[in-house]
Amino acid sequence: MINPFGLILSVGLFKGFQKLKINGKSLSCPPVLLAGIVIIVILKCFNIDFTTYNESGKFLTLMLIPAVVALGYPIYKHQELLLKNKRIIYFGFLFATIFAILSTYFVAKFAHADLRIIVSMLPKSVTAPIAVEISKGMGGVPELTACIAVLTGVFGAVFGHKLLKLFKVKHDIAIGLAMGAASHVIGTARCAEKGRDLQVVMASLALVIVGILTAILAPVFVHIIS
Repeated sequence: MINPFGLILSVGLFKGFQKLKINGKSLSCPPVLLAGIVIIVILKCFNIDFTTYNESGKFLTLMLIPAVVALGYPIYKHQELLLKNKRIIYFGFLFATIFAILSTYFVAKFAHADLRIIVSMLPKSVTAPIAVEISKGMGGVPELTACIAVLTGVFGAVFGHKLLKLFKVKHDIAIGLAMGAASHVIGTARCAEKGRDLQVVMASLALVIVGILTAILAPVFVHIIS
């Protein structure tokens, strides 16, 4: 029988932080980050092996793909609007992918990072399960890639909407595309929390398309710089 400890702990903490309010306002920090920190503390304090936790916790990872599909389901409501702006949207996907790869490379190069570290960081804007596979295929460090991908998603979820507001980006298509392309599933979940259907649809499309484009373009880029 599978030990349900990991599943119960993860879902319980996530839902708890999701409903937690201070002075009548929801927390600005994503529940997934707070839940992750508390889980790490619990595992460390009680000397619980990660394998024991992940015995049932891994099922949450398996649910990521159907969850993303479910988030993007309202696409039929906005089909006409998306088709009307398809050229801009396609260009946005491509630009986001290329910019993420190039900006990561130049920043890491400026910091004198080793090539293997750079390779591990390139898929940072792709959802962790896909980013890890891309990193493996390019000879990167999967554990480092997973960590950076999660941190990128959390950063986007916390500051994404605020930065876009600062730069006066108001259209839901642009906001959703930016959130999904830059901060993948976690950014998409943040859009869902705000209850903006069009943002969620665009973010869901962006995280999938940018993931595919990154899987194609990142290895080509690594081959060029190697």
